[in-house]
Amino acid sequence: MSDQPENFDLPDPRGQMDDPEPGVTWFLSLVSLVLMVVVVLASVAMYFGFADGEIDRKIVDRPTVELQKLRLSQQEQLTEYQRYEIEDAEGNKVDRIRIPVTRAMELVVADSRASADTDEEGAVARR
Repeated sequence: MSDQPENFDLPDPRGQMDDPEPGVTWFLSLVSLVLMVVVVLASVAMYFGFADGEIDRKIVDRPTVELQKLRLSQQEQLTEYQRYEIEDAEGNKVDRIRIPVTRAMELVVADSRASADTDEEGAVARR
């Protein structure tokens, strides 16, 4: 055998290196771009739909146990006598008494009737 490589029939390498047609390249680029935009918009729509659903499920439609407890404690404050402390401007603790709303309304009406029975000089009006 000789040291010379044998001459095989190889295809022309210049024929394999042709550029693709520009029309096909543009078409594939546009289709890919449109497909990417559709996928991104669909992903965004799905994300916000899921987020809104979670907000509705966790916050809006949440059982109102805590709200019912709060309303019950507020109703209790409106209907029962209670003692409580407040701190005045000097920092001293002052005891207060909370009275039911119905009793407070009765006291206000009685006070307004008593003041209506007296005239401007403080004398009792006669009927």
